[in-house]
Amino acid sequence: MARVRMASGFRWVSLLVQTTVWFSAVANAQDPPPAYLQTPTPQQLEWHRLEYYAFVHFGPNTFTNEEWGVSQSTPDVFNPTALDTDQWAKSFADAGMAGMILTAKHHDGMALWKTNSTTYQIGNGKWAKDRVSQGLSADVVQLAAASAKKYGIKFGIYLSPWDIHRDPAMPKPNLTSTIYDEPQIFGDDTPGDYNELYAQQLTELVTMQLDDVSPIEVSELWLDGNSGSDTVQTFNWTDFRNIIREYQPGAIMWGHQGVDARWVGNEDGVTVATNWHCISRTQDETHYSGEELQTGVRDGTYWTPAEADARIRDGWFYHSTEQPKTADVLMSMYLQSVGRSVNLLLDVPPDTTGQIVQGDVDVLLEFKAQRDAFFNRTLFTPEAAVTASSVRGGNDTLFGPANVLDGNSDTYWAMNADETIGWLEVDLGETHSIDAFITQEHIALGQRVGEYTIYGVVGGVYKTLVSGTSLGYKRIDRLSAPVQTSRVRISITQANATPLLNSFQVLGE
Repeated sequence: MARVRMASGFRWVSLLVQTTVWFSAVANAQDPPPAYLQTPTPQQLEWHRLEYYAFVHFGPNTFTNEEWGVSQSTPDVFNPTALDTDQWAKSFADAGMAGMILTAKHHDGMALWKTNSTTYQIGNGKWAKDRVSQGLSADVVQLAAASAKKYGIKFGIYLSPWDIHRDPAMPKPNLTSTIYDEPQIFGDDTPGDYNELYAQQLTELVTMQLDDVSPIEVSELWLDGNSGSDTVQTFNWTDFRNIIREYQPGAIMWGHQGVDARWVGNEDGVTVATNWHCISRTQDETHYSGEELQTGVRDGTYWTPAEADARIRDGWFYHSTEQPKTADVLMSMYLQSVGRSVNLLLDVPPDTTGQIVQGDVDVLLEFKAQRDAFFNRTLFTPEAAVTASSVRGGNDTLFGPANVLDGNSDTYWAMNADETIGWLEVDLGETHSIDAFITQEHIALGQRVGEYTIYGVVGGVYKTLVSGTSLGYKRIDRLSAPVQTSRVRISITQANATPLLNSFQVLGE
């Protein structure tokens, strides 16, 4: 009996211990962290991942050697001798660019597509009429969209709100007594409704079909608010946004401060070291200054990330007297834009033949080779030994530090729910010469990190290699000189919510 009682007692104690462990595990288990304040929409998240793409300024200014088109020449001036939009798209794809945004109508007001909204369109010029007589398309927007699709890159549209052609304050002597001498309806004090015209043009573009009758897919709409006139025109942004959302729900709307993406505050393709993906004003409110747009607003009201626009040459349109920037200059630009969580939109204008000049293509390819050589030196593999100060709920599968090495954009390392500071360390196995780091937050759940430090073990002690502020979508930190180390640690020293790291990589030899 005694033995039976002892066995029963042992079983009771064992059951009690197992039950206690089970309740403890349940108590300590932690669900995935909730979203922190503002987060990107699915289309914004996809846009972040594009990182680098082309701007294409092409139109009458290409042939008049202007930037804004104040000369108001007739459509006959548009005369590319060897237009090849396939060459554009292939050049951009070969250069590692994710897409292109075309100026369907710049400030001059001349439309590059077949439109019912104005006589001031390239279709009324000799070049277009000759093309059509040969059975060829003269719709440059449609041609460019088809080429982008053919070469697997995104296609976007720039449609200038300011329209010199319709602005009564801008002289147009070249168009007097021609079919292009149209009513001057740009401006609140004019008798016509320019917003109606703009809405019509926008609708035509976002509902355009390709030759195979498939609908055009627009990745981004540029609604540039720039104006060189004193004419006051109040734009109906609400209607414009509704048109885009109805017909192109996946498109990003770019404006000075939104809706979906904002200006970076300059036209140099760079931003300051601290960059927040949020701001706290809409497109309809008082404009931020350029300096404010560069930094953004931490924990702001709207997720409105920045895009840095820049030029491969001095001007936006092609000018034969200009030369392209070097690959080294473009690499520096890239590290100060994409390397600071900002997309880079690089203008590469076609010349008067209608093609990207070979010198510019060569620079783009040299720049790609330089990027490839820089990035194809990752030292961490998924099998690397990685440890962390803590793991959320002890769940290594969902939240473990190894997730930063798996190359999966949906996984991440997370600390315990009550922690906002901590570290993650990777053992390189042996000493390497390192010179750069790439760190990404899991921004699908918000931007959280406000300060971080990266250390390397040098001579047996931790040495500070990088100190930074915001992380965001992607941060590339490049050292001024290589460092020899066998272990690297990133410490999150300030965050407004539990930090979530999606990826951490070290570059070197």
